[in-house]
Amino acid sequence: MTATRQTGYFEDFTVGDVFEHRRGRTFSQAENARWSLATMNTAQAHWNSESMKTYLNGQFDRPLMNAAIVLSVGVGLTSQDMSENMFRELALDELRISIPCFPDDTVTAVSTVIQTAPSDDFAHSGQLDYSVVLTNQHGQEVCSFRRSVLLKRRSHWLQADLDFADTHWPQA
Repeated sequence: MTATRQTGYFEDFTVGDVFEHRRGRTFSQAENARWSLATMNTAQAHWNSESMKTYLNGQFDRPLMNAAIVLSVGVGLTSQDMSENMFRELALDELRISIPCFPDDTVTAVSTVIQTAPSDDFAHSGQLDYSVVLTNQHGQEVCSFRRSVLLKRRSHWLQADLDFADTHWPQA
């Protein structure tokens, strides 16, 4: 058993690879209100259904999902395939919210590898740059962003990962 799968290391990615991530995620109004209020986001558009009747001339009939939730779910949906063997987060760039998400919307993600490069600072890791597109249940693009991470190199990390797993999760 390994702590992470034996794929997903830097060497496993090639420019142009496309990953249609299996999992999707449905948003809830409860998480929207909790996250918005916990982070001091006082915009009523995230948690006050009554105010939406007049917000932007009543353009939306229910609260809008907080963009920070949409982004974090997008990162999470891609993590198993793209960054499970991440050594370091480098950047989240080019964030674009195309259309609003609402409670009860379900999003799915597709990632495309843009660039791979050796790390100048860490011989044991390489840089992976990829784009992510989230779509809702109607097939509409709701969010896109670019993410850059340092991924562990199999040649440097596989044995250590196997040893760690054997020590922390012994097989029965």
